[in-house]
Amino acid sequence: MDKLKENIDWRGRVNLILGAAAFTISSAGSVLLHIVLAIAIYEETGSGLTTAMFVSLQWLPVFIVILYRSDWDFGMEPRRRWYLLDVTSAGLTLLIIPFVLDSNYLAIVLLLLLRGLFDHVSRITKTVIAPYIFPEKKLSYYASFMQSGYHLGIAAASVAGVFLVSSVSLKAAVIIDSATFLVSAALVYLIRNISDDKFPSSGKRHPIGRRCIEYLSCLRKDPRLFFCCMLPPLTAAFFQGTYSVLQPIFPGEQFSLGASAVSASYVMASIAIVAGSSGFALFCKYFRIFDRDFSAVILVALGGSIFACGSYMASVYTGSVIASAVFFTTMVFLFEFVWMLGYSGIVTLSPKQRVGSVFAITFAVGCLLGSVMALGVGGILDILGNNFVYTVGIFMITYSALIIAIYALYRRWSFSLERGQLSGVSAG
Repeated sequence: MDKLKENIDWRGRVNLILGAAAFTISSAGSVLLHIVLAIAIYEETGSGLTTAMFVSLQWLPVFIVILYRSDWDFGMEPRRRWYLLDVTSAGLTLLIIPFVLDSNYLAIVLLLLLRGLFDHVSRITKTVIAPYIFPEKKLSYYASFMQSGYHLGIAAASVAGVFLVSSVSLKAAVIIDSATFLVSAALVYLIRNISDDKFPSSGKRHPIGRRCIEYLSCLRKDPRLFFCCMLPPLTAAFFQGTYSVLQPIFPGEQFSLGASAVSASYVMASIAIVAGSSGFALFCKYFRIFDRDFSAVILVALGGSIFACGSYMASVYTGSVIASAVFFTTMVFLFEFVWMLGYSGIVTLSPKQRVGSVFAITFAVGCLLGSVMALGVGGILDILGNNFVYTVGIFMITYSALIIAIYALYRRWSFSLERGQLSGVSAG
């Protein structure tokens, strides 16, 4: 029995290494392409709104995917689905090359939008597969750590961008991105299932309305899950959705810095994201926050949000490049920590056969909001003449009001459920 447990633990660690490496490599190629293309579009147009439209399109595919299907917890075995999706993304990426030669940015963005549909099914699959390739007792820790692979890839691409952004052509970035998907597919092929549960080969696919009702039902049954599901979309929209637009614009407009500074901002964000996600994974391992009273989760979420808002405001208010970089990095670290708190809560608290669906819909809401926020930032910057303090202030005040409202709803919901349970016991 002990030998079997050791084998499962060993295989789980191997799966973690392979999955995190695949996630890291594929995301690195995609982010490098994103950086090169974002800079090219802003240099070509000089418009914050146009750049924001490009950024927002990166998140739109997941919403389209969810309209088609969010219940990816049955059908093709997730490991096979993952590597086949990576191979498909590699092929679609290569189709961009003819349009690169013609500098047809509209066609490039539309092809990336199409590829994004497959990328986001793959992103959902990475959550669906977790209970089948990781030991149950280490599920939240391992799932969080594998998620960190995505952010490590962003960091690697950003560091490379500092040195290569001026010399790497858009065509070269496309080829690199395609190659990373193929490497990722090879690594995923080596992953093995360790769960006694068999992945359902068939199931009924429900229309979007039915799926949303089931999603809301899961949230109504557990106010803790409701609170956790609100964290990823809100943080992604108000923090990542806004600073992704500012990154190609802020360094040059505020401090008159060049393309290398833009890439450096991606490096700082990536380091902070890796530190935030990895730090949360270690925090989750040693403090087991979801085994404690849920008030600890509330405290971390609200505290992290308050300090993230303050850091964001300070980053655009200060006149010092160094201080701005420090506050910006701090903000990204805190927002990522809160995002991971919500993600781990989804993996831990969702019903097992609903993990993929709950995450998929939550992630879709975040991406839709992120697209809206990106467009909003771009439009407001153009209207206010790149007044970064007012622009960021508008979004941080709104975020603070929403997070407080969600906490109030959680308290009210929890109280109603507890009162109902007590009434049932009294009646019995």
